[in-house]
Amino acid sequence: MRLTVIAALAVTAMAAAGCADATAEANAVDDARDKAMQAGNAMYGTRLVKADDLGHHIADLKGVKVLKVTGTGAGDPGGVRVVVRVSGVAQRNEGLFQGPGRVTADRCFELAFDGRPGEWDTAPPPTPCPDGAPPTFAPWPEAPPISVPRIERALPKVNALPSGRGVEERDVRAALAKLGLHPAIRIETEPQSDFAVGVALVSGATTTGKGRCVLARVTPGKTKAWVPSQAEATQGCNPHTALGTGR
Repeated sequence: MRLTVIAALAVTAMAAAGCADATAEANAVDDARDKAMQAGNAMYGTRLVKADDLGHHIADLKGVKVLKVTGTGAGDPGGVRVVVRVSGVAQRNEGLFQGPGRVTADRCFELAFDGRPGEWDTAPPPTPCPDGAPPTFAPWPEAPPISVPRIERALPKVNALPSGRGVEERDVRAALAKLGLHPAIRIETEPQSDFAVGVALVSGATTTGKGRCVLARVTPGKTKAWVPSQAEATQGCNPHTALGTGR
């Protein structure tokens, strides 16, 4: 009888451990899907047309690996397809036979570009990860200076709450995409509830060896763009810095 009880407890514990692993794996897959969705959001409304520019721009996104680019231009029949690989991460809870740990799920997704703005907050479809060497991209040509007044004029103006709706990250992305900026300029955005969206526009190294950076913030009743001060620059050219500044 005692052996039967012990065996039953062991089976139950092993089943629980298996469920914990399956849950962690599912959470990691969900995280990978969210990261693929964020990559799609980063390209929302893009005016880039050439397949090489689209693939290169996506390859510059943090945590995204471009594995395959097909097509020649977004306006051509079939458009451009970019297969990316992202890594989802989740924590596994401690169990009877195993300690807590980290589970990683590598998944591939296909981003499609056909000249239309695309969908916001929509995960691209999963796809098998292709074999073969991933594409390589030549360094971007030097981008022209980023015009602060032009950026500020392009950003949406939002009425002060509660008379108007909140600040939409999608609207900020769409407004900047319409400018048709040099493909070497990377646009990063970060929402802060409905009350603000921080923006960072970053270009690669120039002939002086230094990158260019413009920060911006859109809040109800106020839209502002600026070149970061030395103190702000030490915090990094990113939208979080734009949200945290007192300007």
